[in-house]
Amino acid sequence: METKNFIILSKSNKEENLIKKIILSSNWKLILSSIIISLVGLLMIWSATFYSNTQIYVTKQAIALIIGIILFIIFSIINYQIFEPYFIYLYIFCILTLILVLLIGTTYRGTKAWIDLKIFTLQPSEIVRIIFILVLAGYFDKNWRNKESFVRFFIPTAMCSIIFLLLLLEGDFSAVVVYIPILISIFYLVEINRKILFYSSLFFIFTFTLFIIKTYLSLANITKFPKLIKWFYISLTRFNINWVIIILILGIIIFFIWWILKKLLFNVSIESLILTIFIIWTSYSFVVISHKIIKPYQQKRIVAFLNPYFDPSGAGYQVIQTKIAIGSGKFLGKGLFNSTQAKLGFVPEKHTDFIFGLLAEEFGFIGSTFVIILYFILILESIKITQTARDTFGSIIACGISSMFSFYFLMNIGMCLGLSPVVGIPLPFLSYGGSNLVASFLAVGILNSIHIRKFVY
Repeated sequence: METKNFIILSKSNKEENLIKKIILSSNWKLILSSIIISLVGLLMIWSATFYSNTQIYVTKQAIALIIGIILFIIFSIINYQIFEPYFIYLYIFCILTLILVLLIGTTYRGTKAWIDLKIFTLQPSEIVRIIFILVLAGYFDKNWRNKESFVRFFIPTAMCSIIFLLLLLEGDFSAVVVYIPILISIFYLVEINRKILFYSSLFFIFTFTLFIIKTYLSLANITKFPKLIKWFYISLTRFNINWVIIILILGIIIFFIWWILKKLLFNVSIESLILTIFIIWTSYSFVVISHKIIKPYQQKRIVAFLNPYFDPSGAGYQVIQTKIAIGSGKFLGKGLFNSTQAKLGFVPEKHTDFIFGLLAEEFGFIGSTFVIILYFILILESIKITQTARDTFGSIIACGISSMFSFYFLMNIGMCLGLSPVVGIPLPFLSYGGSNLVASFLAVGILNSIHIRKFVY
C-alpha cells in the first residue's frame, strides 16, 4: 500500500515539476505581447461597434480569444516534434479541408471561404496556413542534405501551387498572398540554390510589376494614352500577335544584354539566358491568365495604393478615409469612443482590416506606437526562436510563422497608410476575426513549444 502511494506521489511530483518547468521556460515576452494586443483589439472592436449597437462582434471575438488561449496552452505543452513524421498526412488534410470549403462553404462578398457551423463560422484557410508551415518544415527536415537538388525546390512549390489554386477557386486572393513571404523565407533558411532563389524572385517581381501596370491601365481611360501604350496594354489582355511580338522583343533585348556581358568577360551561360526568357514568358502569360481569375473589385483594391484618388468614392475610398482618421488622431488621440471617422461611418472596415486607423484616431501617435512596439517584440521573439531552436524542424516552423506575422504586420499597416496594395489582410490579434485570432494563438503556442524544448527534454 505504501509502495503504491509512493508511486502515485512520485508521478504527481514529476507532473508538477514538468508544469513548473514549462511555466518557467515559456517565452513570456511572446505570450504577453500577443495577449495585450488581443485585449487592445477587443477594446477597439467595442469602440468600432459602440454606436451601431452591434456588440455581438465583441462577444464573438472574446469567445475566440478564450478558445485561442486554450489552444495556445495545449500546443505549448505538446511537443512540436510529434508532427514531424506525419507531414504528408497533414498536407492531405490541408487539401481535403480546402476542397470541403469549395463543396459546402458559405459565400460572403464574393469569397467562398467560410464553413457555417451554426454556432459560429470558421475560415479553414487560416488554420490550413499554420498546418502547411508544419508540412514544409517536415519536408525540408527530411530532405535537408539534398541542398543542390532542383527537386527539393520543385516539390514544395508544386504542393503550394495546389493550395494556391484551391484558394483562388474560393476567391480568397488575400490568403494566397500570405504564402509567398512564408515560402521565400523558408527557401532562404534551408539554403535553396541561389540561382533558383534569384529566378523565383525575378518571376515574382516581373509578374507583380506587369500585373499592376495591366490593372492600372484597365481602370484608367486608355483612350488618353499614346498608341504605343495602348498597343502594350492589348498585349497584356489576351494571347494575340501583340503578345508574341512583345515576348520576341524582350527576348532580343535579353540576348543583347547577354552578348554584351560575354564580351565584358562576365561568366553568363546560355542556360541562364534561356531560363531568363522563359521566366519572362511565364510571367507575361500568368498576368494574362490571372485577370480572368482575379475579380475586378480585387484588381481595383490592389492598384488603389498607387493613386487612391483615381477612384475616390470606390476602390480608393477606404484608404483615403483611413489616412484622414490616422492624421486626425495627432499625438494623443481623440479618446476612446470619440472617433468621428468611426462614429459617423466614414471608415467602412473599421473593426477588421482597417482597425489600425481607428486605433490611431482614438489613441494618437502614443497609442499607435505602443501597439507597434508590442508587434516588434512579438516578431523579434519569433525570429529569436528561429535562431535558437534545438532542431532544424523547429527552426523552419519558427521561420515560417515569424515571416507570416511580419508580413501581416507590414502589409496591414502599409494598407492603412496607403503604402501597400489593399488585399484584405487583417492585423493579427487586433482585427476582428475569430478564425484568424484562433490561428494566431495556435501559431504562438507552437512557437512557445519550440522555445520550451530548449530547456525541457
